[in-house]
Amino acid sequence: MQKYDAIENGIANNDINALREAIGSICYTCRDFSDGEFDAVVRNVEKRGIKLKDDVLVGNPPISSRKNSFTDDDFTEAVFELKKNFCDERIEDVKKIGKSLYGARAAAGSPQPASGSARGANNYNAGTSPNAQSHLVPILIGVVACIIIIAIIFLL
Repeated sequence: MQKYDAIENGIANNDINALREAIGSICYTCRDFSDGEFDAVVRNVEKRGIKLKDDVLVGNPPISSRKNSFTDDDFTEAVFELKKNFCDERIEDVKKIGKSLYGARAAAGSPQPASGSARGANNYNAGTSPNAQSHLVPILIGVVACIIIIAIIFLL
């Protein structure tokens, strides 16, 4: 299991929302869940005494219960719903869609590295890293502040 700064910070601060966001983003690193990283991280967080999962499904029904064939957008939507309502039904939904979409692609010829060390080496289409997300908010605040300052200067 890899170490993720955003997850370690979420554990240290007992920040359930940050943990759900970071763990949800792990879905993009191995979309067919063949490496077991997602499950290992969830087990690790729960082993530390943090109640990560919601008890019940809330909101829209899982996508896999409404459709038989899936698109990349379905996977993205399922991960989004998982981050909002982290429950067993949502986890299974994301896994079912991911295995259906990306498991077939991996078997058809776009190989996914099996070893943990090679997994992230050149996987540019892996999605957002949970560690990168922790830096996004301060950057956005800085950009907005710069725009406001420039606007004020032009108004004077």
